[in-house]
Amino acid sequence: MTERPRTEGSTGDVDFDALYRSQHRAVLAYCARRASRADAWDAASDVFLVAWRRLDDVPPGEEATAWLLGIAYRVLANQRRSASRSRRLFRRMAATDSIVSSLADEPIIRNEEEAEVIASLSRLRDADKEILQLSLWEELNPEEIAGILGISRNAVDQRYLRAKKRLSREMDRKSTIKGRATHMTSRKGGAA
Repeated sequence: MTERPRTEGSTGDVDFDALYRSQHRAVLAYCARRASRADAWDAASDVFLVAWRRLDDVPPGEEATAWLLGIAYRVLANQRRSASRSRRLFRRMAATDSIVSSLADEPIIRNEEEAEVIASLSRLRDADKEILQLSLWEELNPEEIAGILGISRNAVDQRYLRAKKRLSREMDRKSTIKGRATHMTSRKGGAA
């Protein structure tokens, strides 16, 4: 096996520095939507550490984004498992029944509509949340999502449609409850 010539920051066909500059923002944004700020930065760093070690495996061009997000998906899953183990250990050591709060920071919400979408999304199963976020927030196509999640394109299509329906039902349920409360408030105000 002949060794390819290496340049600084590169092994094989992919230049690591160029990969980092072009993909870091997308990887960090993906991680930040799924973890606390500190954990997102750690996860993004871990993703590029894996990319550095597996530079010969990085696909060319736009495929690199989906490849890196697939790594980010697994890095974040490892972080969650590790955090879960730490919380269990902490609970055992503290010998309390108190609920440990979520490690993720609250998302930044710019308006009421975003707040309603995020609230509805938070009530969905993790698998539904992930597929919607990959499609809508990360703007990935079904083939890229299939690669990240390790499922078929057909499974992506089916899961995405079901997740959209569940999100829609959650949003409708929330607006129905809100509408009833507004109706009750207006009736009370009108009767006085």
